[in-house]
Amino acid sequence: MVSPELFAPTEHEALIRFRHVYKVYRIAETGVVALGGVDLDVAAGEFLAVVGPSGAGKSTILNLIGGLDRASAGSVEVDGRDLGLMGIDELTHHRAARIGFVWQGTARNLVPYLTVRENVRLPAAVDPRGALGRRHDPDELVRLVGLGDRLRHTPGMLSGGEQQRAAVAVALANTPAILLADEPTAELDSESAAAVLEAFRAVNREFGVTIVMVTHDLGAARAADRRIRVRDGRQLHDGTAVAPLGRDGRVRLPDEAVAALGDGELEAEISPDEVRLRRRNETGDA
Repeated sequence: MVSPELFAPTEHEALIRFRHVYKVYRIAETGVVALGGVDLDVAAGEFLAVVGPSGAGKSTILNLIGGLDRASAGSVEVDGRDLGLMGIDELTHHRAARIGFVWQGTARNLVPYLTVRENVRLPAAVDPRGALGRRHDPDELVRLVGLGDRLRHTPGMLSGGEQQRAAVAVALANTPAILLADEPTAELDSESAAAVLEAFRAVNREFGVTIVMVTHDLGAARAADRRIRVRDGRQLHDGTAVAPLGRDGRVRLPDEAVAALGDGELEAEISPDEVRLRRRNETGDA
């Protein structure tokens, strides 16, 4: 068993810190803003969900934390070290030593011709001088994610949810401080998604590993300790929960929302992911 202290930052501060982070991708002659000035702190041992529609900038946040990409402006720090100042070799070591990845598509997570046990052992085989053998029993990791009876199964013999749980075990094989998950439940039914989220909760509790999960699924986001929303590359304030719609389609807004909106004319912006209410100004524009 691994002590949670192995995953704690060296100082009493945020393990992950974004300060005024911008990321601009250049496509032909056009600059596309993926992040537009994000400020974010993630504490050690926290399970954070980053929620937003497709194209909101969620995956860019993961790529920056994992050292797969660099910010165009601002700073991204992990355990007090600015990733923007690291060279290629330092970033490679950062990913190998401190980061575990769980991707949306299982093809990116598991080697198809290896068993679950062999997949979890693979990081130690690639880096035999690593700490895996001294810290983890691969079979213990597999049991922790609820696949103790699937050790000898190859990915093709597993359901989609089981494959994602196996991916969580593989991501933990290098004893990372941070586990990054990109839409891990997007291709799963509700029962399988619940099992994957419970696996995240289990490893978060057992090992104290910090988890940052991006998702467009508000149901999946509820499994996290904290949720933030991003839209058009900017972090938004958390919304306020309201009661379900009545049979007549009415909903009671919280008192603070009523006070903020006032008695003027309102406009509703409707998308597949959310409904936003705002006041119209005197010219009729929102």
